[in-house]
Amino acid sequence: MNEREEGQEDATTGWAWEYDPNAEWVVGGMKAVDQEAVAVIASALADLAAYGLGPDGRLDEDPNPMRLRTYSTGTILVWYQVVPYRKRVYVKRVNL
Repeated sequence: MNEREEGQEDATTGWAWEYDPNAEWVVGGMKAVDQEAVAVIASALADLAAYGLGPDGRLDEDPNPMRLRTYSTGTILVWYQVVPYRKRVYVKRVNL
C-alpha cells in the first residue's frame, strides 16, 4: 500500500485522494489517531481505484460509477466517491 497525504498524487498512477469539501468539514474535531486511520484508508482506496478496483470489485462493472460509496473497518465508516477522469477519490464523510 502506498500511504500518502491528502492531495499527493502517486508518482506512477497519478491518483490521489482528497477531503471534500475540506479536511475540517470531514474529519475536523476527530482525534489525531482517527484522522490518521482515515488517511490510511483513503490512500488505500486511491490505490485500488488506480487499478480500476474498489473494495467490492471492479469499478467498470458498476452501473452507477459516480455513486457515493462506503467502506467500513472496525468502528470507522468512510463515505467516498471515485472520479476516474480526475484520478481522485473524494472522502465525503466519516462516521466513528
